Amino acid sequence: MNTREAKGIFSLFGKLGPGLLLAATAIGASHLVMSPKAGSAFGFQLLWLVALTHLFKYHAFEFGPRYAAATGESLIAGYMRLPGPRGWALWILLFGTVAQGIGVLAGVVSIAAAVLYAFVGRMPFEFYSALIIVTVLAFLILGGYGWLDFLNKIMMVVLFLATVAVFIPVIPRPGVFVHFVVPSIPQGSIPLIAAILGWMPTGIDVSIWHSLWTLEKHPELASSGKSAAGASASRLRILGLALMDMRIGYVLSFVVASIFLLLGAMFLHGTSRQIDGVEFAESLAAIYVQQIGSWMYFVFMIAAFSAMFSTTYTVMDGFSRSFAETVSTLRPGMRAKWWARLYWAFVSVAATFAFVMVVTVRNPVTLVMLVALLSLCVAPLYYLLNYYCVTRFIKEQKFRLGTPARVLAVAGIVVMFLATLVCAASRLNILK
Repeated sequence: MNTREAKGIFSLFGKLGPGLLLAATAIGASHLVMSPKAGSAFGFQLLWLVALTHLFKYHAFEFGPRYAAATGESLIAGYMRLPGPRGWALWILLFGTVAQGIGVLAGVVSIAAAVLYAFVGRMPFEFYSALIIVTVLAFLILGGYGWLDFLNKIMMVVLFLATVAVFIPVIPRPGVFVHFVVPSIPQGSIPLIAAILGWMPTGIDVSIWHSLWTLEKHPELASSGKSAAGASASRLRILGLALMDMRIGYVLSFVVASIFLLLGAMFLHGTSRQIDGVEFAESLAAIYVQQIGSWMYFVFMIAAFSAMFSTTYTVMDGFSRSFAETVSTLRPGMRAKWWARLYWAFVSVAATFAFVMVVTVRNPVTLVMLVALLSLCVAPLYYLLNYYCVTRFIKEQKFRLGTPARVLAVAGIVVMFLATLVCAASRLNILK
């Protein structure tokens, strides 16, 4: 590789950002817990669910950068423009941000702490939970978006390469992959199916963060989004880069989720090792050790912790950013003086209550399942609001959705709504 080619690759790597942040949020609890749990409990039968969630939720996440590039504003600003009582959608978003912000942060902190506890040991689980929260706070204070952007890229590569290295030597027979397109619902699988639909590849509220991250990555959009035709080409170029960025992250998410489910089905299904409690990381690490060697234990643990630390970092930043932006949009006079204070106030409160939840529940897998169900409940509404903003508030034809994309997005909204009904029926013991 010559110097010019190397510079081109590093230049492209530096331009990537918000889409990989989405993947970093996804490749965490849903992949390290739910995918292998589905494989260990039901074999290959839920492979179709990985494909379905990534297919039908795709446009929910694509709407974030599309709306930001086309309008120069975030989806939160779009919610403010919705017809009806002033700011009604933002009040719903604000309530959801507070409830989910604490719950989701607790879930990802508990998974990260469980990995660190299994890897390092010696200290109580609560100590590692507190250590992770304090360390993430320190990185937010010292680095902000720059550290988030840089760390995420490194951590994503480590986990992806380690997982592929384990999987390639044990690729299952071709017949197994039929389960990607042939649905089946094993007895007792509905709660797990509902949780996966809610949190794979991640919660749909991340699409709102994605619009904020896109504006952070490309601040020129805020001034050019509403200007005349001269800025249109620049915005279209940014949209193309943002969509490429997102699709790279999205494909990584699908591949890693599929591999973890397959590994769980091949090596954990029917065994005494299960994906539950603080010991889930040891069950996953055993697969790596069995296939590669004892040294792979360290690679996996470091990669798994890196992924979860990145997810924790992204979740803490994303919910806090969303909270500050939502309040500032509802009360524009507070933006200049209070935006940063609102951000750090939410960081502090969410971190405190999340720690209380972690040490109270003490089972990271149970906590993640509960939070995933909460994410599913709000998913259809966020998806619908995003769809309305993109189809009604984007005026330039070159930024608008084509007919196939609209059809797939509507199908996704319907699927998420039906999944929520099925989840409710299951919780009420109408479905088993």
